[in-house]
Amino acid sequence: MAMRLSVMLWYRWGRKTCSLICKVTGEISSLATVLLRHATSRRVCQSLPWRRFFNPKTTEWQLSYDGRNKEPITLPVKFPLLLAQGAEGIAVGLSSKILPHNLNDICDAAINYLRGEEFHLYPDFPTGGSIDVSKYNDGQRGGVLKVRAKVEKLDNKTLVIREVPFTKTANTLQESITKAVEKGKLKIRRVEDMTASEVEIQLHLTPGTSSDKTIDALYAFTDCEINISPNCCVIRG
Repeated sequence: MAMRLSVMLWYRWGRKTCSLICKVTGEISSLATVLLRHATSRRVCQSLPWRRFFNPKTTEWQLSYDGRNKEPITLPVKFPLLLAQGAEGIAVGLSSKILPHNLNDICDAAINYLRGEEFHLYPDFPTGGSIDVSKYNDGQRGGVLKVRAKVEKLDNKTLVIREVPFTKTANTLQESITKAVEKGKLKIRRVEDMTASEVEIQLHLTPGTSSDKTIDALYAFTDCEINISPNCCVIRG
């Protein structure tokens, strides 16, 4: 599953404003644990004043540290990168884990917020799968998100996994299945990883094994089902 990400960072360089455009491409496969294959970057400099990137009607300004200039209190952005991409970090006495969201859902939520209407915004993962948001708690501390892989029946003796839970890869998922087989939790005679541009892990069952019971066991004893604890924490100011 190809994943493309474009990030634009603006900063000052002398009297000119420069943009750093980083393009990262990658694919989910059993050989790539961090899902990154290739990275290129290019820098474009434009002779534009720094203030022109901020609308004075919507940007709040404050005096700089020496009082000679003004600087924005917060940096306005045109793209909600924090919600769309997600972020995770930890500091002394503080941690944050914001999950990625679908851009269309973000736009709909923003419109409802501006209109003063009720809305619900839930995570959406590039790796696919299904989620249970009954205990999401709006992403606050104490909430739990249940994430499942997509398991389908290819025939009566074969199951196939086409989507993996968030934070997992085809390689780590296959390892968890192999460990469950070795412990006797699953009756699978062969695990075949056929992942290329998209995830495809075929599970060949032993004769006489119920496919429905095997699917339930996959969710119970492997990484086909995981729990994620979000913690939406953002420092303002």
